[in-house]
Amino acid sequence: MASFQLTASQSHALFDILTHHEAYAEIRALRNPATIATFGAPLEPANTTSSSPLIQTLLERFLLVLPGLRDVSPDFWTRNVKGLATALDDTNLSESYDKGSIGIRRTLSTAIAAMVEYVSRGTLGGYPKSSINIDRQYDLDNSDDVISAWDDFLQQIIYGDLLDRMFKKAAETDKLSDHEPVVQAGVKYALVICGSFLHYILIISPRGQSMLPLLTKAHNMAPYFLIRQTLKVGNAASMLSGMVKLILAKLNMSTVTTWFGGQGSDSGMNLLQQIISSVLSSDTNELRKRAVAIEKEEKSPNKDVLEMLKAYGTKQPEEQGADSCRQEMLPESIVSAVLSELPKSKDLSPMQHELALEYIAIQLAIRDREQLINVLCNHQPDLFTSSIRTLVSAYEPIIRALHQAVDLSAGVSDAEAFLTDLINISRVDNKSGSSRNPSVEDYCRLLDKHQGSSHRFIHQVLKNGKDLSKWYREYAEHAAKQYQQETFHPRADEHSTNAAAGDFTPQLESLFGALSDDDKSKVLKEADKHAEYLSSLTETSTTRMKTVIRQLCAPDSDTMLGPGMFLSRWQALMDEAPITPAEPEGPVRHGKDASVKDATRVDTDGSKKGTGGLQEKVEVSMVSPPDVSNCVCLLSPGFRDTLMRPGPVPSFWRIELGEQFARSVSKSLGNSLVHWRHRLLFASHNSPRSSAAGPTSNILLDSDDTQAMPG
Repeated sequence: MASFQLTASQSHALFDILTHHEAYAEIRALRNPATIATFGAPLEPANTTSSSPLIQTLLERFLLVLPGLRDVSPDFWTRNVKGLATALDDTNLSESYDKGSIGIRRTLSTAIAAMVEYVSRGTLGGYPKSSINIDRQYDLDNSDDVISAWDDFLQQIIYGDLLDRMFKKAAETDKLSDHEPVVQAGVKYALVICGSFLHYILIISPRGQSMLPLLTKAHNMAPYFLIRQTLKVGNAASMLSGMVKLILAKLNMSTVTTWFGGQGSDSGMNLLQQIISSVLSSDTNELRKRAVAIEKEEKSPNKDVLEMLKAYGTKQPEEQGADSCRQEMLPESIVSAVLSELPKSKDLSPMQHELALEYIAIQLAIRDREQLINVLCNHQPDLFTSSIRTLVSAYEPIIRALHQAVDLSAGVSDAEAFLTDLINISRVDNKSGSSRNPSVEDYCRLLDKHQGSSHRFIHQVLKNGKDLSKWYREYAEHAAKQYQQETFHPRADEHSTNAAAGDFTPQLESLFGALSDDDKSKVLKEADKHAEYLSSLTETSTTRMKTVIRQLCAPDSDTMLGPGMFLSRWQALMDEAPITPAEPEGPVRHGKDASVKDATRVDTDGSKKGTGGLQEKVEVSMVSPPDVSNCVCLLSPGFRDTLMRPGPVPSFWRIELGEQFARSVSKSLGNSLVHWRHRLLFASHNSPRSSAAGPTSNILLDSDDTQAMPG
């Protein structure tokens, strides 16, 4: 009998496959109201299991302990956040499949999933530990030094005391050049990765140039001058009140009648909602013009056909699902499925079918924008405004401390200048083929140009805001600890930073061991191919990093695809998206098809945006992922079950950060939680890692809590 044993590289490959699949599956599932209803804490504290265990783990470890956010009442999550999410799900926003192109929501959701999977692998498996040399020097112009410095930077952040040294130095100076060499090199590495991401989403992504007008409109409508003037008010309470009135106050009849003792109302829009509504309404107007043009077209389908296509968006999800199932059973376009009830005499010509595909895509896009406006701007009760007010109240101590420590008005000017430069550099001239496309280096230089304002802001906060410095240093230390490995695991190879599946290796080996020998053989074959794929991505990303670093000083640099393995994983998710056939009867297309990419580049006004030729060249240089369907089918259910099992006490309950959060939750969940909290805190005192937790909180229990605590 053959003996099957996972190697380090195979374990890492399987871990990558499963987290990649689970992250995107959970992101996609959030569109379903049932997922929100069964999400668990913090949306449903009574639920002990979550329908999205990976996302919930990240929320618990990073978001719920964030200074300010950890002090919001449970009602913020159970009413506001859950209510908004449910309202958005109930709108039944359209799918890329029906519209025949990759939409903005699909683009952003795949980007989020690609980042979630990387963070989740770090928290589940940990970052592999190696020796630390704090005296090593780095040449910032040497790409090899910068690349190796990134690993050293993370090692010292996670396992060393670099965070303390960084906070101390940042309080003394606002110049990056005064920091240690490993910090300077690490920041340069991160800057190149961020520049690569911005370039990809705005230039390479087919939907990037369609997102730019939305950003531009919102940027132009933002009242930067009024915000700056309000932030200059010396009294913190007056400043905060002024900002709330500026952004959230509504001007409607309720505002007038309230002066005469009338009942207040949530009707009307505040400034933030006006901006959202105006930006989306502008798109809607352009789309309606295109719809009218199709209706007037001589070769367009009959009026009853167009009416049926227009009504498709208002169908219930169950009815739309029936049409989707029909398309899967009988390979046909969304138009053919919707019009299946019409008599055969109304069959469409190829030209009419093409116009019908465009028409249904336009109508779905119009409905999406109208529904977003209804939920975010016209919903009763106004959960959007209520959520922001709740957050402002929770962050009031932080805002007051920032007001005393930092010139917030100057910070707004810096942010405005950065967005202006970002928009200007991202514009691509589609009419002139001679214009130079923005390069990855252009975005890196943009970030380098504006990073000084970030260092000044951080310096002022740490120098003048002692409480702020303490709160965020404790949070940074807490976040870094989430990546610590409890036990040592061998790396996949001597040049890799991937140590099998880290702390998740035993669970992964258990899942693999439960398979039959035949299934194990299938899984190992796919794991080997995926390991080669990951190795290729690592090598390619490293080469691109070296190229960008070398060319940063060259004004005519033209790198069109930057480093970052996550870019390839992100693109793979978009390429796999199923899209309706282009013909009345034909195979389902996918996001990687040329016809889909051409349709994705079409903006709301009908013009083509982006750089199609450039996108084709970039795609040629990308490595396609291998088929891992057996791994997903055989291991994914068990992997998900493992994530849903109760684990050890989450680290965010430990005393260094959990006291304030536990106190606020205990008031809502009952006195029994107070008893359990003290047991947890007592356990944290005796845990081997509690000694490194830093100073304990001095927050005392409320008298009511103390009296109610058993024993």
